[in-house]
Formats: sequence, structure tokens, C-alpha cells
Amino acid sequence: MTGTADPGAARHRVAPDPADQNADELSGRGWTSISDRVVEKTAAQAALEIDHVHGISRQRIARALGSGEGVEAHASIDGGHAQLRVDIEVDYPAPVRQITRQVRQHVRDRVAQLCELNVIDVDITVTALRFETHPVRRVL
Repeated sequence: MTGTADPGAARHRVAPDPADQNADELSGRGWTSISDRVVEKTAAQAALEIDHVHGISRQRIARALGSGEGVEAHASIDGGHAQLRVDIEVDYPAPVRQITRQVRQHVRDRVAQLCELNVIDVDITVTALRFETHPVRRVL
């Protein structure tokens, strides 16, 4: 990699696979840098993989245009450790505590798997409950 590193990027050494025959040769080759934004997007997408979880609705106009809705995720990375904050909306009447536990575990697992970071904390804020709003047909 050439040039200067992104100041918002986390740096951690990639451990060589012990089964790799060239592990000793590969161990001194350098760093892998993952930016905070990549970790945030990974966490946001992982949260959406859980049933009854939605992104945050910003405005009705933005929602109508198909934009302005997404899970907000913020990452703080220190070496190989990450702390995450995730903001979501949950369907009503789904069990909020159960869903947030599922989101927390799934986000932790996916970030560890895809970004090779040890996730220390996943703080979740449920910003709203979503009610299905279908027009009611009335017969007069």
C-alpha cells in the first residue's frame, strides 16, 4: 500500500494461518487497515439481517423516494478491538429485548468474521417502534 494511511482507519496485524506452510514468511509482511466506515457499514448491514429490524426513517419524503432510511452505526476502533453503537427501529409488537439481543450477537459475530476485529461492546438504541399502517376498508 502506498501513500498515507487514512487517519480514521484502524490498524491491526493479520495473524497468519498456522496451517499455511509459508506462515513464518508471511508474518512480517505488514499491516491490514480497515477504516471505521467499513466496520460501520458491516455492522449496519448485519443488523438488518435480523427479522423485525429496520433502518431509521428520516422523513416521509425521503422514505417515499427510497432514501433516507438505514441503520445508523458508529464504530470506535482501537487496535484489534471495536466498540459499536447501532440505532434501529423495531416492529411493534415484536419483543424488543429479544430482538436487541439477537442484533447484538449477530453484529458482534459478523464484524468479527468479516473485519477480524474483537467486538467489545455493541450498544443498541431503539429509536422507534414501527406500526403497520395499512388503510382500513370500511363498508358504509
